[in-house]
Amino acid sequence: MYLSLRRKLGRTNNGDINATLAELKHAGISSSSTLASALRRLELLGFIEKTRQGGIANGGKLCSLYRFTDEPTFEIKKAGVLAGAATNEWQRFASMTEARAALRPGAPEITSKVRLSNRSASTIEAERPFSDSTIEHVAVSPVRSSKRTKRAPIVPQPA
Repeated sequence: MYLSLRRKLGRTNNGDINATLAELKHAGISSSSTLASALRRLELLGFIEKTRQGGIANGGKLCSLYRFTDEPTFEIKKAGVLAGAATNEWQRFASMTEARAALRPGAPEITSKVRLSNRSASTIEAERPFSDSTIEHVAVSPVRSSKRTKRAPIVPQPA
């Protein structure tokens, strides 16, 4: 996502970079929820910043615009973008641990939907009993038994 947006960056258009689903389909983003999640994560980590709110909050006619925090922004009057120096907000994290903590699923914007599988209660899936010892582990076959009747094995007759 970051690289797809970065390809749109020119010399003077920082702050006027849109991230619409129609334009990012070529980058493999085909879901609006994936797009929103990726943009939110880039914002939380300080790589990009929103310069104009679009979508439903702005009447649905305009898209949101973004800027990269590691590049200076020039004034773009038609988009309502003000000039400013690079802020490098991504540098506020001293370690990867701090960056990961900023993305933890405590914020409602980042939490993903958990869907239960229809197969989770299947009789095919085997559950192993818990045991601290590796000797006591008993292998359980994950294959359910067939409803066919068992036939006697065919033994070749001597000629």
